[in-house]
Amino acid sequence: MASAMTTPPPDRGRVKDDSYWSKLAIHTVPNKYIVMSAFCSYIILALAYLQGVTPWVAFGLAFVPWLVIVFFEIEWSYEHFGWFALFATIAFVQTIHYSEHCIEVIQVHIFHTPTSQALAIFSKLNVEGVHFFGDTFLSIGTLLLLWKFPRNEWLWVAIPFQILHQAEHTYLMFNYVFEGTAGGGTGLLASPGGALWGGVGLNRPDLHWIYNTLYTVPFVLALVHQLKHSYDKAIDQALKGASSEVKEDVARHLETEHFLAGQTVLTPDDDLSRLYIVSEGEAIVYQHDKDGRRIESGRLTRGQYFGEVGLLVPGAPRTSSVVAATDLTVLAMDEIEFRHLMQVSHRTEEEMMAEAKERLATDESATQPTT
Repeated sequence: MASAMTTPPPDRGRVKDDSYWSKLAIHTVPNKYIVMSAFCSYIILALAYLQGVTPWVAFGLAFVPWLVIVFFEIEWSYEHFGWFALFATIAFVQTIHYSEHCIEVIQVHIFHTPTSQALAIFSKLNVEGVHFFGDTFLSIGTLLLLWKFPRNEWLWVAIPFQILHQAEHTYLMFNYVFEGTAGGGTGLLASPGGALWGGVGLNRPDLHWIYNTLYTVPFVLALVHQLKHSYDKAIDQALKGASSEVKEDVARHLETEHFLAGQTVLTPDDDLSRLYIVSEGEAIVYQHDKDGRRIESGRLTRGQYFGEVGLLVPGAPRTSSVVAATDLTVLAMDEIEFRHLMQVSHRTEEEMMAEAKERLATDESATQPTT
């Protein structure tokens, strides 16, 4: 899990690339709280079963311990990946939504429950208002994602089916509010009695399951696609001169490393074969004078980097140490990827070379003996 804090291994060879799915990892909540949440959910379900609590109340209460984790993770995703957080939010909502529709179909076709009584787990929430506002959130959210990521072809595949689903619930909600029609109607295309052509021969649970399946599958593929094209905002700040395509490529060849406050990230004796970009937290840069005394020469926060001097200036004196001032997350880039970055983005190379020369000058003045 991303919350485990460890020092980097002594081997300073090529880094192990982060997987696309690392963006969906638990970043802000320690492992013990994940275990505690799972245990609490289990206890809630067990007590609810023993007390004969209705399923929708039991499962609703079992979700509560996870809501805080979801909130903090979505907040973290927005802070680091911007609009990608909306993808994560819609995916979470649609997971619950689609699960309900799958359960309805199972109730109808396996347990032979009448369609009017196939209300899944959250039966008390299976009302027209909840359906309408839930689908409205999904429709608006998906349209916003299309506006932000128009090149994500899977979103274009998903949105027509969500709009069809939205049209059904808009029609049902209109009739429910303004015509006084009872909830649970057939809507536009469900049979029997759909408003268009009397329906298409599918009952409401089946029709809405098809809508959801045809939306959910391409939406998941759109999420996978965006995982490949999303990167930490720290990369944006560190590599201002690089194109989006270059940043996306770099992001796929970084390894995330974590340090506890007070841990040493880099010493003068280390093999300086990596560039480090601060993703979260703060680091202190120390210089060591001729007497071995440690002098603070600067602090690094998100989007700032270190290690470029050793990569860009062969033979430069190694006098710097970097220590985590707070819990620290850094993105490590190996020398092979760094050399490639310098070749494809000359502006980035110029910016980093200027930074390296400035730091060398600062380091030299910081280590001069005082009189």
